[in-house]
Amino acid sequence: MAARPPTTKRTTTTSTSLPAAGPPCTIDPTAVIADKAQLTGSHPVTIAEHVVLHPYARIRAEGGSVTIGPYCIVSEGAVVGLPEGQQGDVVLERWVNVESGAEVLAKQVGEGTEVGIQARIWEGATVGRFCRLTPTEVVGAGEEVGDFTVVFGDGRRRVDKTIVESEEVRNARVKGMEKQVEALRKLVPDGKAKWIS
Repeated sequence: MAARPPTTKRTTTTSTSLPAAGPPCTIDPTAVIADKAQLTGSHPVTIAEHVVLHPYARIRAEGGSVTIGPYCIVSEGAVVGLPEGQQGDVVLERWVNVESGAEVLAKQVGEGTEVGIQARIWEGATVGRFCRLTPTEVVGAGEEVGDFTVVFGDGRRRVDKTIVESEEVRNARVKGMEKQVEALRKLVPDGKAKWIS
């Protein structure tokens, strides 16, 4: 039988440094922020009532403040806010849905807008009310997208006349967002306590 090699003492190292402080936050008590959501930067973050931030959603307040309006959803892997080195505030109005992997650096995204999977809205852009960006579409830096616009197929745009002409359709979209938020509030464990001081 072969002899066992001599045992050696294992040394472990542990970090004693504290995690970096997060941004100053104002978070409504009805908001749900998943434990694994990230809030980074040094500028103010304001999260309104009934907002849901999924796990791995990232709110980046490194280049300016971030304001998320009522009944907004920021999905897994989505990023909202400017990185360090860029300057400007980012505002999501109420009922905005930012899908998985999307990135929003826009100055403002209007109420009822849907930002599709892996869509990008670059810095300084303004997106109007009840717009829809289909998956992987891009709105360039400083561009303006008018109310009720659908961005699709490699940057093509059209106005959604159904939603323009029908308040009933707009109200249905709003009700759908509110119901989706209510369902997610039951499914996503709330970890906002670590962001409230």
